[in-house]
Amino acid sequence: ELPEGGCDIIVSEWMGYFLLYENMLSPVLEFRDKWLRNGGLILPSSVKLMSALYSDPQFWNSRVTSWDDVHGFDFSPVKSVLIQEQFLWPERQHLDASNLASGVAEVFSIDAYNATKESLLEIRSALSYRLSRTCSCHGAAFWFEALFELSDGSVVTLDTGPKAGYNHWSQVIWYFEEPIDLDTAETSSAEGHLSMDAGTGGAFNVEFYLTSPTPVYKVAQEQNPDTIYQDIFERLEGEKAFALKQAAETAPDWPQAPGKWGGEVDELLRSSNEKRFSALRQYLQDLYYSKSAWRKAAFLTSMVL
Repeated sequence: ELPEGGCDIIVSEWMGYFLLYENMLSPVLEFRDKWLRNGGLILPSSVKLMSALYSDPQFWNSRVTSWDDVHGFDFSPVKSVLIQEQFLWPERQHLDASNLASGVAEVFSIDAYNATKESLLEIRSALSYRLSRTCSCHGAAFWFEALFELSDGSVVTLDTGPKAGYNHWSQVIWYFEEPIDLDTAETSSAEGHLSMDAGTGGAFNVEFYLTSPTPVYKVAQEQNPDTIYQDIFERLEGEKAFALKQAAETAPDWPQAPGKWGGEVDELLRSSNEKRFSALRQYLQDLYYSKSAWRKAAFLTSMVL
């Protein structure tokens, strides 16, 4: 319960993978209707689901083509099963902005002041991608932008896309069962649609249908944060690269020899790998909050990986 008169500002970090997977917006809307005063602020004020086509031949080769020759043995018969299992549902990755194969398209937007719980039950949106280059397309990428509209008229944007750099949410990539060819000499755009329906227990059913230039149909039932696949090695490699980049920017003299880091890190250098990895996990969690952790995380990550 709140004091009489309610509140002037609601601040809530409700956004999840694929924007809605954690399904935490509905309680915010209930709180808004019950407690927000007239003229009050909601932060973020609005959000947008964004998307672009994605090309990553190196990733495709490492996950799929590499099975054609595994130390001289042909494992290609397993590829169809592997593709079905690994590419059935969307997965979470930190994507490379240079691999985007189209311009960024806005899929749909939600206004926190006017949205209703009922409006979130069924979302239908057309997709229109402006092709940016001729290449093989391996999937469709999704992320969100959150807008914070302040009382003085200024707007701050939280962009979680590939071009914005590393962030907590990363991006969602939905890989196709096989690459499709994009040729800007033949067509300038790709068209399709996306639908998200509320399922049971806060989950969502998601349908992606690319109608041109080549039909691609993807569907995932009962999606929630627990269904988002992420390869732990790929994630740690991404964390390592980001930590090393931050270390180079904030500590040009990195790396330094043991004895110059301070007692805490020096002690870890002499400890077991198990203890180092335990410390690494904690440091990775602290990366978002403490600049002093950049150097520690970069150094320990390079030791473990």
